[in-house]
Amino acid sequence: MSKSPLRVAVLGAGPVGLEAAVHAKSLGHAVAVFDRGQVGEHVHRWGFVRMFTPFGMNVTPLGRLTILKETPGREFPADTDTVTGREFREAYLVPLAETAYLKPCLRLQTTVVAVGRAGVRKTDSPDPRRAAAPFRLLVREANGAERIEVADTVLDCTGVFARPNWIGDGGIPAVGEIGARQHIAMSLDDVAGVRRGHYAGKSVIVIGGGYSAAATVCDLATVAADDQATWVIWLTHGPRSQPLPRFANDPLKERDRLAARANSLATRCDGNLEYHPQTQVDELICHGPDQGFRVAGRVGGKPASWEVERVIANVGYRPDLGFCSELRVSETSAGVLTDEPGYHVLGAKSRGRDSGFLLRDGHEQIRKIFAATGAKRAA
Repeated sequence: MSKSPLRVAVLGAGPVGLEAAVHAKSLGHAVAVFDRGQVGEHVHRWGFVRMFTPFGMNVTPLGRLTILKETPGREFPADTDTVTGREFREAYLVPLAETAYLKPCLRLQTTVVAVGRAGVRKTDSPDPRRAAAPFRLLVREANGAERIEVADTVLDCTGVFARPNWIGDGGIPAVGEIGARQHIAMSLDDVAGVRRGHYAGKSVIVIGGGYSAAATVCDLATVAADDQATWVIWLTHGPRSQPLPRFANDPLKERDRLAARANSLATRCDGNLEYHPQTQVDELICHGPDQGFRVAGRVGGKPASWEVERVIANVGYRPDLGFCSELRVSETSAGVLTDEPGYHVLGAKSRGRDSGFLLRDGHEQIRKIFAATGAKRAA
């Protein structure tokens, strides 16, 4: 088989997408990186959050070398430093994207609308020619202009941050949630920083039992310590009296610190905080812009309801499979699986709704994919 360069389309200019692009380019492939926003768009949105993993776990030697070749002497945070998302983006992602090596590959402000294969459809009978058929990508630029791009390999690094889960039982919207959603914070909000004024002195429900919800609750507790009129109600689906698990000798100290503080707040339930595990939300009614909400459901199977001024839903995210619906890609309990030759799902999206993804997992996925691709091309 010929070893001619592959045309590689990378979807997403986030941490995993940029690393994948650098790796593919270093192997001589023709690379194009598409992102509907800016470099590290999702990281930018949660930039105020301190990362669990130290800086050294979030970067690769190849990425650092690519930057240092153009800016010798550039200093990075220490490998042991736990930086915020904003600091990580500014110290590493943006400099990597701005290198003369990678910048020509970027197609920012460009949305991938749909991906298919030339001459075949998802429902066609199995055909060995399918693997040889190039991918066709319908892309749309910021000005609305559309065009077709062609690729031999697609690396889907689009993540999950843009698609929050629904709040209601069974993974569907609660009654009223669709209409109320524009007034709800559906992802991490800087409640103790630039958005402090929106929450200080208000009654706030936080829905969710993971680390994002825990971080929000801890930040709101800080706000409440300064403004006693702030009241926090924390609703989780799980049955645990302590919402977050802790791990013996946890190597991620920031994760353990957050778990310890959140569990302490939930256990004490003093000050300005209520904690309600085993809660299902059945109804979420917005009374109007800045007019408050009615949240109703069941706590331990018993009816309960609250009238509050703010709602924050940190209930996790789900992958977007809409643009690849003509490919053999599906979501399972094990994550997002693909039976489409040449289409690879990397990064957080590969884990589906499992929030336990670490960037080093993505780096390992990249190495395995290109090792396998190289072996097939050499066969």
